[in-house]
Amino acid sequence: MPGALYEPGPEEGYLRCTACAHRCVLAPGRAGACGIRFEKDGELRVPFGYVARHYVRSVETNTIFHVRPGARSLTFGMFGCDLRCPYCQNWKVSQALREPEGDGEPIDISAADLVEVAVAAGCGVLASAYNEPMITAEWARAVFAEAQRRGLVTALISDGNTTPEALAYMRPVADVFRVDLKGWSADQYRTLGGRVEPVLAAIGEARRLGYWVEVVTLVVPGFNDKAAGLRALGAEIAGVDPDIPWHLNAFYPRYKMRDRMTTDPAFLVDVAGVAYARGMKYVYVSNVADRVRELSHTRCPACHEVVVRRFNYETQQVLLSGGACPSCGTRVPGLWGPAAP
Repeated sequence: MPGALYEPGPEEGYLRCTACAHRCVLAPGRAGACGIRFEKDGELRVPFGYVARHYVRSVETNTIFHVRPGARSLTFGMFGCDLRCPYCQNWKVSQALREPEGDGEPIDISAADLVEVAVAAGCGVLASAYNEPMITAEWARAVFAEAQRRGLVTALISDGNTTPEALAYMRPVADVFRVDLKGWSADQYRTLGGRVEPVLAAIGEARRLGYWVEVVTLVVPGFNDKAAGLRALGAEIAGVDPDIPWHLNAFYPRYKMRDRMTTDPAFLVDVAGVAYARGMKYVYVSNVADRVRELSHTRCPACHEVVVRRFNYETQQVLLSGGACPSCGTRVPGLWGPAAP
């Protein structure tokens, strides 16, 4: 369908897409770096009316911990991505236009029918993930508008390589901006096909616009596992807002990085400890449930009592009272839902 996130290009007949930070200039008949947004007959054309896959799972599997813990979430995605991460878990969807082993065919569905699936499954959250949702923002906006009408919380699971225009476009219907902050250096992001500066800017802009923001860093051995660099990332996040949760996730070999070792859990614990010592209030270590449990829980930043208890991306107990610590009354930020408004 015709897209909304674009502006006139530098020459007659050209368009500049504003969905992601590449800001591709589209010549007549050409697609952008994502491969799915393209110029046709003077219009920007964008994906609409389908999903590549959708699943109902706990909201925590999206690595979101301060949004309706324990709720079920319908998570959906489309094909295509603006980055090309060599360790992508969902590469058969996100890289389907670049890889011969892409997975599946589009499943035609309306926004209303997709939300009905979520409601029928008892979901409290609806999330756009698996590929980059901001390059399919027009479809996500239609789905999220219907989801909010039905009382669901809406979440963008994004690589953060986006623009202020796209964040403003989605804000009326999107509650959560969950960002993958994948590294700290130009070289690291060059490997992925992007730049770190737009991601850091997007985190700040999303928080300014009122999104609930959580940040994930997948720590990949030999790629972004330098302690000094990770400390710098934590400082960047805390500089935006020390209440932003930061998730340090362990890497497992996959896609084009099957030769790498898994991440040492002890290293993640050390990085988390430094982040806490430097003022961050909510730091989590995930993907290592069998070895690190205590850093899956949410603790009160004042008295350090556990207020949400988790194991392996599943909430076991919510102890919050009105969104606050039951022991000392300190408010814990998040979108806690009916159980802890």
